[in-house]
Amino acid sequence: MCRLCGCQQFIKEGKQAVIKRVSVIINELQLTPANLDDYECTEVISEIIAPFALRDDEVFETASWISGMHQDVPQANRNERYQAHEQAFRDIFSCLPAQGDPRHIATAYHQLEQLARQLDGAAITSLPPEIQQTVRAVNHVHDDRTRQARLKERYHL
Repeated sequence: MCRLCGCQQFIKEGKQAVIKRVSVIINELQLTPANLDDYECTEVISEIIAPFALRDDEVFETASWISGMHQDVPQANRNERYQAHEQAFRDIFSCLPAQGDPRHIATAYHQLEQLARQLDGAAITSLPPEIQQTVRAVNHVHDDRTRQARLKERYHL
């Protein structure tokens, strides 16, 4: 479990708190199996953009240096490349049914991913049918390993 999204608070409160929070998030984000990929793409584009500069170890520095030798894109083009990533980020978030602060949306979605894993079959079955379908879809959202490649192709990243 992560420490940033607050999922531990609900897990400690028990299964009913998890079920309630899962339902609240799904309703708040207007999340369905049909638009689940859009929400997952917010995490994927963020992972593509996220700087690894927070790492300050020899392996990271060496890997960055080696990677830098193989970059065929001139330094002058870095700003343009970043702008393409930034535009993809904005586009992905603008397509979501829930609008607002991307951090809030991403935190709620991530929390849902963590909490959905806590629900067993009986707990999922206790939910309304449309919520059940969404929870099951959330539990399988990472089965698609091509999402990052599709995003890179779609946005020419």
